[in-house]
Amino acid sequence: QLFPCLRKLQIERCPRLKRMPPLPPSVKSLSLCQVGLTEVPRLWEEIDESSSSMTVSELKIYSLEEIKLEDIPECERLPCLGQLPSLKVLRIQRMPAVKKVGDGFFGSRDHGKCFPSLEVLTFINMPEWEEWSWADGRQLFPRLRNLEIKRCPRLKRLPPLPPSLETLEIDEVGLTELPGLWEGIHGGGSCITASLSTLRIRKCPNLRNLEEGLLSHSNIEIAECAELKWQPVKGFKELTSLAALSLCSCPNLMGMTRDWAIDILLPPSIEELVLSDCGNLGKLLPGCLHNLTSLTRLEIGDCLSIESLPETSLLHLKRLQSLSIWHCDELRSIDGLRVLESLRELTIKLCPKLLLNEGNEQVEGSSVTELYIDDTALFKLSLLRRTLPSVHALTISNFPRATMSDEEEQLLRSLTALKWLEFEDCKNLQSLPRELHVLPSLRLLAIIGCPEIQALPEKGLPTSLSNLHFEDCHPRLTEQLQKHLAEIKSSGRLAIREGTSHPTIASPHRFRWFFVVFGCFSFRVSDTTP
Repeated sequence: QLFPCLRKLQIERCPRLKRMPPLPPSVKSLSLCQVGLTEVPRLWEEIDESSSSMTVSELKIYSLEEIKLEDIPECERLPCLGQLPSLKVLRIQRMPAVKKVGDGFFGSRDHGKCFPSLEVLTFINMPEWEEWSWADGRQLFPRLRNLEIKRCPRLKRLPPLPPSLETLEIDEVGLTELPGLWEGIHGGGSCITASLSTLRIRKCPNLRNLEEGLLSHSNIEIAECAELKWQPVKGFKELTSLAALSLCSCPNLMGMTRDWAIDILLPPSIEELVLSDCGNLGKLLPGCLHNLTSLTRLEIGDCLSIESLPETSLLHLKRLQSLSIWHCDELRSIDGLRVLESLRELTIKLCPKLLLNEGNEQVEGSSVTELYIDDTALFKLSLLRRTLPSVHALTISNFPRATMSDEEEQLLRSLTALKWLEFEDCKNLQSLPRELHVLPSLRLLAIIGCPEIQALPEKGLPTSLSNLHFEDCHPRLTEQLQKHLAEIKSSGRLAIREGTSHPTIASPHRFRWFFVVFGCFSFRVSDTTP
């Protein structure tokens, strides 16, 4: 027997492969990708034909724990896998010819268990898949924990989900409604004690409502579902285990009457809340925040009707550490900021009418350490001006003007604790702040996508600087920055290991590599030659 001790078999990009020998009993992982496009279906046909008179154990493939089938464009039906007793992970991707999945996939017509050990099931990029059929009363996937279905736009329904399911992720699928749970094994109706904790739904244009029986999760993310409506108002209140809620680009989700708005309350268990482009949300939001005493992160975006976040709405958010507000064209006041005593991270972008209502009250300094803005004109506002001395990280992105005003440049001097300064996608900005050299604590300067800045300030950069990062800059500025970076390296100041001051700063994805180096405790480079 060939390879009697083989545990993993992976075959990729072998278009001339005509047939495969029987799998050794030792194989636990099988991956087929871009193999003989007409032969793979024939291989499974042989197994299907044998399965009618031969048990799985006799086929010598009962030890398989993981199977991956990818990019087999001419395969019209999935292989018979449902009776593999040890299979735990099944990933199927890019099978464009598959239109139906049914008994041939499950491998048994009786009411027994199918995929008895499967824990992870993934279907990705199956554009022609229209039908998933199953016999009523069958126990499908009794141990399934994670189900992920993406880019299957024609698929209209899913089988009942097992109570074991923990994560359900659906992206670009043609569902009109979410699946229910298993019917009671003894005919007692629907199961309601599911362990489902995470629900992610994205780009499901036909989805109109949510299954109330599936709303016991701790994490819900819904985006770009244009027809989705949350019918029962009580649905919000009943999410007693909910810790994170993200609702984006669902314009009909908050289609509620004025009479209902009075009763809109989110459960106090919520710790993270993201709301963007959800219909009447702007008018309902202030009333939604009253009892969110556990909230630590709040993001509000694309809410064109919201005009204010008054102090009364934010008063109970004692634990809020991160607040992001973007693209709220009518927002004029967020005077409630002054009561957010735990706030550490603040983002304000694309809010052209924003005015912080100072009133006659003395505004005390805040504890904000990370600030993300698109215009330094916000420095002039009383609350932000008093925040500047505590800021450790400042990101300025999409700055709309060519230069900063003299007043704004002077206010930059207040950033005495600043360690991280980033300019990102400031296409119009023609010069860096003249007073940049006076920032006593600055360690990192990043300039990304600012092509009009041609030179460093006349008085240079602060001597405390220990790292530079620059991309898509003017050639003249790039040359200056390269020289300055070489000086930092030669002086021994280059920060390869800066500790953990800012390992979690929510900076652009381009800096992921930098965070790994910046926050590490052990770092080694060897043999970097190509």
